[in-house]
Amino acid sequence: MRLRPLWLSVIFVALAGCGGNDEPPVEPQLFVDRESIGFGQEYGTGAYVNQQISESLYIENNGQQTLEITEVTKSGATQFTVTLPEQLAKGEPVRLEYGKRTFIQVDFKPTQAKKYEAKLLIKSNAANAPEKEIAISGVGYNP
Repeated sequence: MRLRPLWLSVIFVALAGCGGNDEPPVEPQLFVDRESIGFGQEYGTGAYVNQQISESLYIENNGQQTLEITEVTKSGATQFTVTLPEQLAKGEPVRLEYGKRTFIQVDFKPTQAKKYEAKLLIKSNAANAPEKEIAISGVGYNP
């Protein structure tokens, strides 16, 4: 019987330590839905030569202050093309308030049966990732 108050104290202290601050960080926080984009590799089937397939990458602000995406550039294989949000396409930054998101479309159209690679570089004022690199890869197959 003497152990019951001791166990209750231990449980109370353990539960109190589990509580956290539910407030998002003050500084802008860049969140992307994936670290890499792979075309036609999920099931080993690939993308057919001269056929275009698309993927979307979404970017979200998880901080209280406004996230400004100032630049998105692609380097690597020309078989990948990028469609930017309207503001970035005009040379203006994309401004995202807390919880808001934008999308970048990446298209892949292989010209030969082989593997292709590229990189997407996202520049912003995010405290957690002022420069975020996303690897892009795709495999072209003959039908």
